[in-house]
Amino acid sequence: MKNTVILFFLSILILTESPAQDTLTLFDAIQTGLENNFSISISRNEMEIARNNNTLGNAGFLPELSLNAANNNTYNTTNQKTFAGTERNVKNARNISLSGNIALSWTLFDGFSMFTTKEMLGEMERMGELEARMLVESTVSAIVLNYYSIVQLKKMMKVLQEAVDLSLQRKTIAAAKFKLGSESELTLLQSSVDLNADSNRLIQQVAALKNAKANLNQLLSREPGLSFEVTDIIDLLEPLEYEYLIEQSSSQNIDLMISRTNLLISELDLKQIRSDRYPRLNFNAAYGYNQLSAQTGYLEHNQAYGPSFGFTLSYNLFNGFNTSRNIRNARININSAEISHERSILDVHHSIYILYNEYLSNLELVRLESANQEIARRNVEVALEKYRLGTINDIDLRATQQKQIDSQYQLLLAQFRTKQAETELLRISGELYKEIR
Repeated sequence: MKNTVILFFLSILILTESPAQDTLTLFDAIQTGLENNFSISISRNEMEIARNNNTLGNAGFLPELSLNAANNNTYNTTNQKTFAGTERNVKNARNISLSGNIALSWTLFDGFSMFTTKEMLGEMERMGELEARMLVESTVSAIVLNYYSIVQLKKMMKVLQEAVDLSLQRKTIAAAKFKLGSESELTLLQSSVDLNADSNRLIQQVAALKNAKANLNQLLSREPGLSFEVTDIIDLLEPLEYEYLIEQSSSQNIDLMISRTNLLISELDLKQIRSDRYPRLNFNAAYGYNQLSAQTGYLEHNQAYGPSFGFTLSYNLFNGFNTSRNIRNARININSAEISHERSILDVHHSIYILYNEYLSNLELVRLESANQEIARRNVEVALEKYRLGTINDIDLRATQQKQIDSQYQLLLAQFRTKQAETELLRISGELYKEIR
């Protein structure tokens, strides 16, 4: 009865994971993530803002045109006495002034600052695209690793289910032998303990699988409890070549691309500061209208309208050596950006070197553990048959069973770690982004 309850409970847990669920392929998961991921959507909006900012008007190339109008009404009580001896007293005299103009201001020359600003806006747009790409790469990498983590957990769940089945067979055999008097109660009790232990591991594995699916759903911006199935294979690509990865990273690694852009922005900042040493030339033009009506004063009515235009030339002769100071600081920032870029190159090469060694090691482990699977499975079959015949004890059977579980676990772990290193190598070299474009 206890065995039946355990198997019923485990079957309920496992069946809730599998029946009539749609299979989510890795390609579909990546596509869904790229379309729905909240962080990627926000990053795209920021990239769009940077693109909108990259205009001639924002750089200062275009003129400014404004329309102005004003109306002013005053009521004054005046007492006037002239030197000629005449007097004039007016109570609540109304004065009305009306003015309006359309004015144009256009910077014709600002020490090439507007050209530098336009270049900088272009680089800021480029930076927005790179930051969006960085987020896409990291999200796709996370989706790939989460997806294959689910595959690993699912395959390991099957391994543990087989272990439970074997432990149940072992307990059934021990119970039959105990009834016949050919086996001790201690053996039967130990088989029960081992069955419970295997059942406990399977229950924990089912929970871990559900949580892993919830994590992937979060990356895909879906409800955590949404059910789906995955494929049963951890696909490994053709062996990667170290020299090719290094070569591709020099032009495609996102960190290096961002550091190069930062260096260029630092150089443009220096050009921007140097523009303060040049004069500025502005063109101003306007067409204005003014009208005055008064009940006191010298003019009862006055009206004037017409165009005006002119040029303004300004040149900063001395500003406390601030321009020179800013230029020195800008050169220091360029040097820091160059150092940062060199450090980024070394960091990328170091990461590829470490990851590639891990990649090769795990590839070898996959080969060795794959060859060991059939031997481990056959050992369990032989050991179980010998246990039925009574030629080996339960301890030997359990040890053989555990070796098979360990071997299968090591294979799955090696496959996942190989995929992990493979994915990260593709991301660092820029190949991952090329695959999903």
